[in-house]
Amino acid sequence: MQQAPDVITLQHVADRAGVSRATASLALSGKGRIAPATRQRVKDAADDLDYVVNVMARNLRGSRSGAIGLYVPDHTLSFRYYMDVAFGAVEEAQASDLLVTLMPTAFAPRSGITEHLDGFIMIDPIDGDPIVERLLSGRSPVVSGEDAPADAEEPYGVVYGDHRRGIRLLLDHLWANGCRRPACLLPDRSIAWGRGMQDGYREWCAEKGIAEHMLVGDFQSTTEQVRGLLDGLLGALDGVDGIIAAPEGTALIALDAIRSAGLEIGHDLLLASYVDSDSLALVEPSITALDLHAREFGRQCMQLLADSLDGGSRRGERVEVAISVIERRSTRRIP
Repeated sequence: MQQAPDVITLQHVADRAGVSRATASLALSGKGRIAPATRQRVKDAADDLDYVVNVMARNLRGSRSGAIGLYVPDHTLSFRYYMDVAFGAVEEAQASDLLVTLMPTAFAPRSGITEHLDGFIMIDPIDGDPIVERLLSGRSPVVSGEDAPADAEEPYGVVYGDHRRGIRLLLDHLWANGCRRPACLLPDRSIAWGRGMQDGYREWCAEKGIAEHMLVGDFQSTTEQVRGLLDGLLGALDGVDGIIAAPEGTALIALDAIRSAGLEIGHDLLLASYVDSDSLALVEPSITALDLHAREFGRQCMQLLADSLDGGSRRGERVEVAISVIERRSTRRIP
């Protein structure tokens, strides 16, 4: 019986499967026009031999590092949504044998700290961010999670949620439950989903023939600043009978403000969050929210970027990730 070699190479797999080395490589990478039976034969041979792809050698041949950068502005890192996006990207990266580096946000715009990375994913790029501008003007491919600033270079591709539609989903849900004058605490227009939400809210109010009650904050607003906006709204309620709060976490501040004002959710007004989190299902009453499918969002970003590194057949593609309502008690009227 022939003794198995100490180191299993791609050539051993090819010989076992009775194909060329090139065919074996394509079959194991999932590329090329190869008959399903041949692809399966190669995979079976690799399994029989316990073959492990030499990722380092493959990257050296392609002049790649095998690592990509994920850029998320540091003021968002405490939010569950962004961590779920990152986990989705990491899970998808495993299929392409890519490592994901969470990029530091405080490095100087001219720093060479990211020069070794093969490409980048940036999530919720903010207008005027010098790091966003540097990434988009560089030589490496960039995928943007939500639309990039209008005056920046075009990214390789965009993954996005339809936030104009998303805010309308929540507004329609509140309307169906008797809310006739909803107020919204929304992000400013420096990010794409802030623009989409504001536009969607204004359009919806115009269609219903009702007055707008829009409070605008940003990710860097403190808890005290958000609470001050909400206290002012509730102090001059002026018929407002519902609140939609964004970004993540502000619905809990709204819940406390409502209680402090002596108002009852389900009787005096309804409450919803634009972004879901674990805590919203656990508070009393539980708070209705949107599911932005964050992990799928991250996976789609990584799929686009992996395509760009493999030759780029999807340049300019826009991939929409669904948004859906998670109904909970905070938007149910008390009989």
